[in-house]
Amino acid sequence: MLAGVKNWALAAAGALVGVAAVIVLVWAFVLPDARQEGRKAERAATNEITLDAFKERAKDDAEREQMDTYDLCVDYFRHRGRVPECDTLRVRPVQEE
Repeated sequence: MLAGVKNWALAAAGALVGVAAVIVLVWAFVLPDARQEGRKAERAATNEITLDAFKERAKDDAEREQMDTYDLCVDYFRHRGRVPECDTLRVRPVQEE
């Protein structure tokens, strides 16, 4: 009977050592790679957001380059509604006599 208990104790100790070894291996080799992959994914997502913002800004800049001074003034003050100061920038058509 005592021999059976010893065998169970040795088996349980061996299982604990095996589990500990697996945990150490996972902690030493798998987790750093997973962390690195997570960092790479986070950097890629950040770079994608930055690139999208840059493309949007380039598109906005291209639209503004085609605007005249009156339209730029109105665009800048659009949150105020109608701005009389912008009226002085409006290009009046040339009247033929």
